[in-house]
Amino acid sequence: MIGTLGGKIVFEVSDEYALTFNNMTRDVSGRWTEHDAMGAKPKKEFLGPGSQKINLPITLSAGLGVKPRAVIEAIEEMVETGAVEYFVLGSRPVGKNPFCLTASSETWDTIYNHGELAKATLTITLEEYT
Repeated sequence: MIGTLGGKIVFEVSDEYALTFNNMTRDVSGRWTEHDAMGAKPKKEFLGPGSQKINLPITLSAGLGVKPRAVIEAIEEMVETGAVEYFVLGSRPVGKNPFCLTASSETWDTIYNHGELAKATLTITLEEYT
């Protein structure tokens, strides 16, 4: 097992199944404000940490044993119901807090006869939930 996003999405590779992601990006930031000072340069003030954000591109392929439409529907439900889940890689959570799924973007790459989705590219956006 590579990792999980809550209990519904399991990233893993076996002889018959491969659900993985590539080129994950993670943004970690701080929150800052700036105060104007008369006759001097503005002064910066650190307010605290910002919310972490993750973009996760996932390739869904029926040729790798994945049911693309089922995964898309599971992600869609998580986004539309406001699901908050831990994102775990290996045995370690990414970040200290769970993430909410704020968006999902799909490209339906290969569609077979009768509308069967054979391959899709999905990018999900996660934002730290505190």
